[in-house]
Amino acid sequence: MTSAQAHEQTLEQKNKQTTAQLIKLLIAIIPNYDDDFWHAETELFGAIAEFDSMALVTLIGEMEDYFDITLDDDDISAENFASVASLTELVLERN
Repeated sequence: MTSAQAHEQTLEQKNKQTTAQLIKLLIAIIPNYDDDFWHAETELFGAIAEFDSMALVTLIGEMEDYFDITLDDDDISAENFASVASLTELVLERN
């Protein structure tokens, strides 16, 4: 395995771990759905009725605490909160 392949594998693993942790946070905040509902491509903002302003504020706080990151006002956008995958990208960018 080359160094580039090892790096790519590490990034993929970190992506999967971050996605899994975000799903755990989402399940705790929005428990109305079965675990198999949640995956990287699950749409959030505008797609899930329970993903309202209160859920959003709660999720932001949980993400900041769990991942030890700080989200700026510019980070709080429909694009960044569109899906679990976009949240994963946001978290990985802030780490």
